[in-house]
Amino acid sequence: MASKKKPIPDDMTIDQASDFWDNHSVADYPSHVIQLEYIPGGHTTFIAIENDLLFLLEKQAKEHGVSVEALVNSWIQERLTAL
Repeated sequence: MASKKKPIPDDMTIDQASDFWDNHSVADYPSHVIQLEYIPGGHTTFIAIENDLLFLLEKQAKEHGVSVEALVNSWIQERLTAL
C-alpha cells in the first residue's frame, strides 16, 4: 500500500480505478464514496482519436464534469438521432 495519501481522481475508468485501488487503501479515504458505471453485458468498441482531438475532448469533458467516454457517447447519440 502507498504510504502517502494521494487525492482520488475525479474521473476514472474502471481500469484506472482498479489500478488506483490496487495501490491505495480504502481505509485512508473513509469519507469518500466511489461510484463506477458498469453495464453488465455491455459492449465497448475502441476507436483511435488523434492526440490533438483527444486533448480538446478531455478539456471539454472536464468543463462539463463528465468522462471523455460519456461526452463522446452523448455527442454521437445526439448526432445520430438528428439524422
